[in-house]
Amino acid sequence: MYIDYLSIENLRNIRSAELSPNKKLNLIAGKNGAGKTTLLESIYLLARARSFRHTARGRLINHKAEQLNLFARLENAAKTRHQIGLQQQSAKTLIRKDGENLKKLSHLAKTLPLTVITPNIQRIVEEDPKHRRRLINWGLFHVEHEYADLANRYRKALLQRNNALRGSAEQLKVWDRQLVSLGTEMHQRMVEYTSVWNKTLYELVASLQLIKPISLEIKQGWKEEISLSDAIERNLKLDKERGFTSCGPHRSDLKIVQNGASVKNHFSRGEAKIAAVLMLLSQTLITQERTGESPVLLVDDLHAELDAERYKGLLSLITRQDLQSFITTLNRESVYTLVGEGDCSVFHVEHGCVNTD
Repeated sequence: MYIDYLSIENLRNIRSAELSPNKKLNLIAGKNGAGKTTLLESIYLLARARSFRHTARGRLINHKAEQLNLFARLENAAKTRHQIGLQQQSAKTLIRKDGENLKKLSHLAKTLPLTVITPNIQRIVEEDPKHRRRLINWGLFHVEHEYADLANRYRKALLQRNNALRGSAEQLKVWDRQLVSLGTEMHQRMVEYTSVWNKTLYELVASLQLIKPISLEIKQGWKEEISLSDAIERNLKLDKERGFTSCGPHRSDLKIVQNGASVKNHFSRGEAKIAAVLMLLSQTLITQERTGESPVLLVDDLHAELDAERYKGLLSLITRQDLQSFITTLNRESVYTLVGEGDCSVFHVEHGCVNTD
């Protein structure tokens, strides 16, 4: 997958910009606050219909405008071309694909698969399990066509069971059976995917040699020695008191291990960032191998939390991949030491204006 044309109107400080990106490496150069991240954000909005920076949609629109417009032309591995557009006002968003209104955001994500590396990506390692669960779900969503439906059915069953905790015992049993069946299958998919993920991750870590080998382990959302069915039964009294289901794959975690111990409390922020970037990049390569489609890679402020050696190592690894990538940088010369000037496109952003070098 690659983007061959991108148009931006009235997104934050970018009033108007048109780009014809390189099929491989695209550098977004400029000073802090110039609008580099906003350019990446435009691509993310086209793929997810939301921002990775702020949840308030109204703030996305330039303060001198009432509406923002985004448009992109894409070509996938099968040489099929698509057009996607997003039009947004303060309280209304219209998304179109190939001239037709699009209602399901999952179709949008499938059309333009993305991997996004943000400045605080190390939070995947350091913070709440929800970040790591999202990562597993993202990977499975792109490599297993039926997983999105499975996850949606599980979420609906979970909601119904939570409601049934306040109702009749017979109704609760119905949702218990569904939750156990769907949850057990989801957990098995997570375990199988993590096994594949570990192999690719190990190869990337070994090739880079910036951190010692790490591995990933699924920590299921209930006691390890019992089944989900038994866990649901044992926790029934507690669940009724709390009013929600306390066990299941929605409570699972992804444990990141080095030398048999979790890295969560002993990795430096730089080590955590390296681990997180390699986890995301290995997922991207799995998607590429399994589906034949290459996600577009967005990388913002990679140097944050990294010393010069680690930054150069990660950047070198990223630029060697067969992916279309958009990378923000304060100093494009640092990238030229790894790739030739003729091997990439450079877009210079200054005060919201985007120019091609």
